[in-house]
Amino acid sequence: MGAISRFFAAAVFVLAPLPLGSLDLAWICFWNFLLVCSLLSADLSAVSRRNAMLLIPTAAAVAMVGVIVMLQIGSGPSAQSAAIWELPRRFFGLAPPDGLSITARGPWLAFGSVLLLSLAFVRAVILASDARAARSLLRILALAGCLYALYGILAELIAPDMVLFRQKEAYLGFATGTFVNRNTAATFWGTCALLFLVPLLRTMHRRHEGGPPAQPNWQERLEQVFATPVALGAGFAICTIALAMTGSRAGLLLSVGAFVLAIVLYLVPLELGRSRKWLVVGGSAAAGLVLLQLVGGIVAGRIVEHGLIDAQRLAAYRASLAMITDHQLLGIGLGNFEAVFPAIRPAELGSLGIWDRAHSTPLEIALELGIPAFVVIALVCIWYFYHLFTGGLRRKRDRYIPVVGASVAILGVSHSLIDFSLQIPGYGVFFAAIVGCGLAQSLPSQMRKERGKSAQVELQ
Repeated sequence: MGAISRFFAAAVFVLAPLPLGSLDLAWICFWNFLLVCSLLSADLSAVSRRNAMLLIPTAAAVAMVGVIVMLQIGSGPSAQSAAIWELPRRFFGLAPPDGLSITARGPWLAFGSVLLLSLAFVRAVILASDARAARSLLRILALAGCLYALYGILAELIAPDMVLFRQKEAYLGFATGTFVNRNTAATFWGTCALLFLVPLLRTMHRRHEGGPPAQPNWQERLEQVFATPVALGAGFAICTIALAMTGSRAGLLLSVGAFVLAIVLYLVPLELGRSRKWLVVGGSAAAGLVLLQLVGGIVAGRIVEHGLIDAQRLAAYRASLAMITDHQLLGIGLGNFEAVFPAIRPAELGSLGIWDRAHSTPLEIALELGIPAFVVIALVCIWYFYHLFTGGLRRKRDRYIPVVGASVAILGVSHSLIDFSLQIPGYGVFFAAIVGCGLAQSLPSQMRKERGKSAQVELQ
């Protein structure tokens, strides 16, 4: 059962980006079903008490969103006398809103995406609690990302007007791979490039130290072949080329920034001496600039033509902020942005284009769920960031895993500030798997082995 459970989890992580980012509700339901089956049959022997505690904030946040969704759907005239509103009415003078969600089923349908990302994150943490399984998962995700990048490059060269088997309607002349939006594709391939870059740094450092002796086992020999600098460098190059071919300004700039962060985060804890550490930081920044010059030609042209700041997005942000002030407590309803925004659409946006998202995930969370929910979710993210960065700086063995998790987390979250990549299930699941893997390995080995030791004591 354990092998089947791991297979289901890996299949969801790898295949979620394939069907056009899994935007259709049918795919969201299918991936949720597979992850539930995987969790119900998961092997929990490697999960320590500390690993389990890492999942408490996620469970609390999902439960909070579920309660808010119930209030959003159940609010209205019949809710005026509901007991759940007695406390806020008595102490804060707050009355239940009249028909809070303008759609009958919108919040529940949107909750499916929230549940999918949460289940992917939880399953990745459980799976990666074992160090060997964590290393294997990152290799599988890196290989899958490289194949997606190869497909994106070849598709743009051979059939630039097609997305899989569909006619390409937008972003003609730019690579999007299996995604519809090039910005999501750029963030995805930047994430995949990090899966090769950090292991490449680790391999070069270990090789400098002499490296481990060759293993006679064929499987370990195969792993060593994939871990060679040539293989890792080739994977990084392929993903970076695909990233550049998207022409995404924010995607490329933030990805290169994440590359520099990953290099610094990995090398700074090493015993290099103060002067050499400053040299590492400066060299990493210089390498990032050189990379921008090499692969950023398309993006540089778009920056010269359009600039770095999108005036239309700023107008949409201002309109969204104005709505937030009118729905501070419980928001407008999860998933209701597309239904509500046309009524307050500013004139600066003109009549072209469909704004079905706020192009800022944190802003959309505050608008759809309310400011209190946004604060709770932000605190949970900050808490996880803390564990990822401390693990990347303090761990000894397999330190590259939390470094990967931290750099990918920074890339995905920073891009979501100005776009909606994390709201695309195909990328969100891939992102959650990597971050969950890094978080599971952010704890020192002694903490992660507590459960195993206690089990051995019970057997004796």
